[in-house]
Amino acid sequence: MSVPALLVEDDALLAEMVALNLTHMGLEVRRAGTFSEGRDALLSGAYQLAILDVMLPGGDGFELARMARKAGLELPIMMLTARDDVSAKVHGLDCGADDYVTKPFNTEELLARVRALMRRKSVAGKEPGASNRVELAPWWLDVETGIAHTSEGETLLTDKERKVMQLFLSKEGQVLSRNDILDAAWGEGEFPTDRTVDNFIVRLRRLFEKDTENPRRFVTVRARGYLFRRDPP
Repeated sequence: MSVPALLVEDDALLAEMVALNLTHMGLEVRRAGTFSEGRDALLSGAYQLAILDVMLPGGDGFELARMARKAGLELPIMMLTARDDVSAKVHGLDCGADDYVTKPFNTEELLARVRALMRRKSVAGKEPGASNRVELAPWWLDVETGIAHTSEGETLLTDKERKVMQLFLSKEGQVLSRNDILDAAWGEGEFPTDRTVDNFIVRLRRLFEKDTENPRRFVTVRARGYLFRRDPP
């Protein structure tokens, strides 16, 4: 299951672009284009992140943030708006927003800020439930949300990284071929290669191996694939 995120933005083209990038980052995005749609979705309590435009048909994002906090919702909230004056930023933060990004914005910066908000949420006490948390000493991973404590600090795994980890955990001690891994994480409309899998393993080793030059958790089995050990010797 991906991390559910709500994007309230009335500019359809901008919303599509932002949603696409968030999806690639591993979030499950619902879009709303008006104040009332955003209000109903936000107050449902179904989301772990909200990105709110300020100027919306029927109301504004500041009010949505205020309503969310009044309802006791603790999800990270980011304001996304063309208003760059200091008073607007202060008002947004006072209404309960955690971050404030002005348009036009750099996509990479926006995604980095989203990752930072998700990490901050985990560190602040909204840690994964014990039933979803897997210990990968000295680190851990929440297999449902993809939030992890790694060698690089608090990290939000992409949806594909999370699916690969779920496969390894379910098949611990077994040798998995590259095709096994591709089938688990990539859809029919995608065309990855064996090299794609190798790059993912390099990334996971960087996160969960003490010595990436001598991996003991993600072990290469020559001519066969990879073997995973949760607690390597």
